[in-house]
Formats: sequence, structure tokens, C-alpha cells
Amino acid sequence: MTRSLVLAVLLTAAAGVAQAATGTYKAQRFDVVVRAANGGVDVAETVTFEFQSGTFTKVWRDIPISRTDGITILDAAMDGAAMTPGEAPGHIAVSSRNGNVRVEWRFAQVGPSVHRFDVHHAAKGVAYRDGDSDVVRWRALPEGPRYRIDASRIRFEPAGAQVRTPESHRVAAVTLKTSNEGTTIEASAIQSDGWIVAELRYPAGLLAPAEPEWRQRASRAREIAPNWAIGGAVTLVAGLFLVVVSWQRYPAPAGPPGETATTEPPQPLPAALAAALTARGGVSAYQSIATILDLADRGVLRVLEVSRRLGVRSYVLSQVPGKHDVEPHEAEALAIAFAERGDDVTLSNARARLTRRARRMGATISADLAARGLIDPDRKAARDHLAKIALLMFPAAALVAFAVAPLIPSYQGWPLLVPLGLLIAGIAGLVMAASMTPLSDQGLVEAARWRGFKRHLKSLAARDDESATRVPARWIVYAVAVGIGREWSRYLKGHPDVAPPWFVAAGSDPGHSFAMFVGGHAASGADGGAGAAGGAAAGGGGSGAG
Repeated sequence: MTRSLVLAVLLTAAAGVAQAATGTYKAQRFDVVVRAANGGVDVAETVTFEFQSGTFTKVWRDIPISRTDGITILDAAMDGAAMTPGEAPGHIAVSSRNGNVRVEWRFAQVGPSVHRFDVHHAAKGVAYRDGDSDVVRWRALPEGPRYRIDASRIRFEPAGAQVRTPESHRVAAVTLKTSNEGTTIEASAIQSDGWIVAELRYPAGLLAPAEPEWRQRASRAREIAPNWAIGGAVTLVAGLFLVVVSWQRYPAPAGPPGETATTEPPQPLPAALAAALTARGGVSAYQSIATILDLADRGVLRVLEVSRRLGVRSYVLSQVPGKHDVEPHEAEALAIAFAERGDDVTLSNARARLTRRARRMGATISADLAARGLIDPDRKAARDHLAKIALLMFPAAALVAFAVAPLIPSYQGWPLLVPLGLLIAGIAGLVMAASMTPLSDQGLVEAARWRGFKRHLKSLAARDDESATRVPARWIVYAVAVGIGREWSRYLKGHPDVAPPWFVAAGSDPGHSFAMFVGGHAASGADGGAGAAGGAAAGGGGSGAG
């Protein structure tokens, strides 16, 4: 790892220039000279772009700061003419962003042509000590550019280094040569995501008079890492302790939830309440839309299919005049879906309104279940308390993560173990809360019957005989409510004999239209390999033209 870091620094500084935003192009050459001295490297990069189509006004180069003690831009040029800092064409803009130093060449708009871009920068603290060697590990060529590079020459100075075979990816040919001047890597036919990593080892004391600051920080981080791990473990244990204490308040049912086989609806419940019982008292996305269909089946609403536009089916809900006997949660659904007005509304708008007020609908459904004695107040209170405790751990984890974020440069990612402990405890609490039913003992008995009826409805939809076509339309409403509307939609497409009077089809085939309605709208509820990179190294970065 130590050797990887130094070579990585060298390779990153060499990495190049990214792709065109307004045209196509390639790099005819990408050449780099890396001179190591006094623990750092002096890097000169030259890229020759061939703009092939479109127009261009800028070229940029991102040089990573990681695994260095800082990057300094010394000078830059275009086509041999020096460019000074500035905002206008003919100048360069230097900025820091996302852990990189960006150099951007700005020039007057050009079309297809060939231009050379030079940048000269210094990276401090690249070389580091590894045993009896000073190591420079550098990533040459840009990381993941979207342009091809025909050829590249990368030269490392001074001479006298022991050099391993360069690591490369998507490079057709790589050759290594050593001379009295230094070490040279020649590469050709480099694909758009190709890279080269070189590692050079010099005699100890030649390049690294002192350990780089980034290496010292990493060493200190490793030393203190056990303390952060202990902090994360303590946070996790404390969070789980709160979860367990809250869970112990829950008066658990006598036995596990079961299922009672039945071929008839256990009782004439509203569809949303039947759905809640089937879900062991939970709130599902099907309950609100099931309430709308339930009201339509009982003559409170009418569903009108509108002529399709661009192949998309749409539906309009209208209220049937007169006095109707509705449950409190059904009255709430009507008020939400129709915005407390009597005007017709599209099903998509009604569904969107119900989705936005799902919590309000869930509360009224729970209240209606409690009024029937199907909810145990103590169980519901214990479950809600545990869910609240668990949910509070998520913003708490975010706040702790924000608080420790300034420590990450000094201690790497170890401080994040503390908020991670809170996050895990919160997830565990939510899982436990989801397993706790608020239903009373009577509610659990009814829930077992409704789950048995759900299984019966599912088996009917899977049959290949005519028995399912003789079921009451209300059973299909129950099927949608308990989440198997799609299965019934597939069956109804093959047996389009059941279309309830509350569904008004736009065409001459109401059975098929109803099947599409159940599958496409009612069943939807209220919803609206890469190559391995080289080892850690300095250098790399990105670049581009546009």
C-alpha cells in the first residue's frame, strides 16, 4: 500500500484532459515528464488534441490532491503561447473543486483543428519511505477519459530507480526503457478508459527526507482507529438498549399469526379495513384506492373510462347524488380525493391526493379498526413508541455525521463509525416495530380469516376454469385491497365476462376494459462490470474539452 501511494501520486499528476462536450475529438499524444526531488515531484504535461467535429472553447485538467501535500500550478500554455490567469479567452482559470485542482484553458471558438496544451505543476509530499527504498507511485494519463489517446510517453527522473512492470488497463502496447536520463514508458492505442500506473523505488534518503504529511495523518488515524471503533460499538449498544427497552413494553399476542381457510369473506367489512387486517394492522398502498373502488361498488361513486389519447387509458370519478352510509375513513377518502368539492376528478388526481395524505388516511383507518375492537391500544402505543424511537435515530445519526465530518481529513473514515452505530440501531428498531402487530386478539382472529380468504381469491385467479367469472364484483374489490389485483387482471383478460355496473367503459368491450383498469390502475395502489483499477497511486484525475 505504501509503495502504491507514491506511484499513484506520480500517475495522477500525469492524468489528462476529458472529453468534448460539443464535439468529437481524440488525443494524438499525451506526454508527461515527472521529476522527483525533495520529497515531491515536478510534472510537465503536454496533450495534443485533434478536434474532429463540432466547436470548442475550453479544455480542462483536474489534478487530484489526494496522496500529496498540495498541488501548485506553475504555468500553462496553448500552442506554445503562455496563458496567464483570467476569465476571458486566451487565459487559464485555476480553481479547487471536489478534491482536485482544476486548470481550464479558455480560447476563442475553434472548429476541427489540432492544438497543443501544456501544464506545469508541482506536487509536494509524493515520495515516501518503504523499508530501504524511497517510493514514487504515480498514475499516468487521465482516469476514465472519454477520448482515445493514440500514443503517450511518460518519463521519470532522476535515473537509478528500480522499476516494476507498469500496471495498465486497455492499453494496446506498453514498453519500458531505462537510460542515464531516467525511466521512460512508451504506450500506444490507449482506449477511452485506459490507464497506466508506474512504481519507482530509489535508494532510501534520496527523495524522501521526511515522511509526507498525508502519510503521517494516515498513521495517526490507524493508531486512533480502535478508539473510534469502541465509540461506534458503544453507540450501537446504547441504541439497541433503547430499542429493546421500548420493545419490552409490547404486550405480545399469545401465539404466532396464523391463517384460517375460508371460501367466503369472513364478514362484510369495508375493503380498506379488510386490507389492514390482512397486513396485520399495517398500512399498505392499496387501502386508499381500495376505498374508492369499494365506494364505487356500493353505488357511492361511478368510474367512467375516457377515450384513450396516445394509447393511454384514463378514468374519471364522479359522485352519485343522494345520501349514502359511509364509514369515517371512507368519508375522509372522499373529502381528500374530491378536494372537498362535488366536481368530477380524474382517478390519477384522486390517487395523487390520497398518496400525499396517506398518513391522514392511515390514522382514520386505524381509528375505525379501533372502534370495532380490532386494535389493541397498548400494542399500538408500544409499536408506535418503538417506531418513533427508531426513526429519531436517523436524524440523530445525520447530525453526528455532520459533527464528525471535519475530523475525516485527519482520521479518515473512522469517525463515521459513531453515526453508523446509531443508523444500525435505528434500522433494527424499525424491523422490530414492523414485526409488532397493533391488532387485538379479536383482530388477530379476523386477520387469520382474511388471509385465508386472500389465499382463496388468489387460487381462483390462478384457475383455468369458469368458476372465477361467477364471483361477485365485490370480491374483485377485495382482491385489489389485499394486493392481488394484478393476478385478477390477468384472469379477467382471458375471461372478460365480469364488468360491474359502476364501471362505464369507453368502448364496446367492457370486460376487457375492466380487466385493464384493474391491472393498470387499481392494482397499482396509491403510488403514483469494469476493469479493476490499479493500486492506490497519486496522480490520475480527469480532463476534457468542450
